[in-house]
Amino acid sequence: MRSLTQISILGAAGIAAASLLVVAPALAGHGKAGLWTITTKMEMPGMPQMPDMSQLPPEARARIEAMHMNMSGNSMTMQHCMTQAEVDQDKPPPMANKECKLVKSSMVGHTYTGDMACTGDFNGTGHFQVTYDSGEHYAGSMDMKGSHEGHPMNMHSSFEGKWISASCGNVTH
Repeated sequence: MRSLTQISILGAAGIAAASLLVVAPALAGHGKAGLWTITTKMEMPGMPQMPDMSQLPPEARARIEAMHMNMSGNSMTMQHCMTQAEVDQDKPPPMANKECKLVKSSMVGHTYTGDMACTGDFNGTGHFQVTYDSGEHYAGSMDMKGSHEGHPMNMHSSFEGKWISASCGNVTH
């Protein structure tokens, strides 16, 4: 049986990963095809720092590594391969976390905002905003409030995406 701390940390990692995958594709029409590095810093009042990768259970570590992610302290970094098809479309693709749905979104100038609702292991709502200051950089934040497996959870995250190169190497997502 997992402790509340393990549940909260693993839940936060899952929610953050889902949020990263929501925001990265939101680059559509505002970024460049190729390899992007996305860094997210999370704050969860009352919760300890995220463990180093070596402290995670093997199944959680494997899921995170399969997504080309790295965790350290309260930050996570992942890589995303933006395809030309994603750049050419003018809307984000479906959310990576099937339990979360984009409720509304809008693009005003260079800022994309949206609200989401999640049901399942995490029940709650979230709001995000991201500003694209160039085709090679964006930054934003996300706030989520709800419960994970019945335990209250509030999370604030800030994130930044940087275009690295036109070649994605072995990164396929």
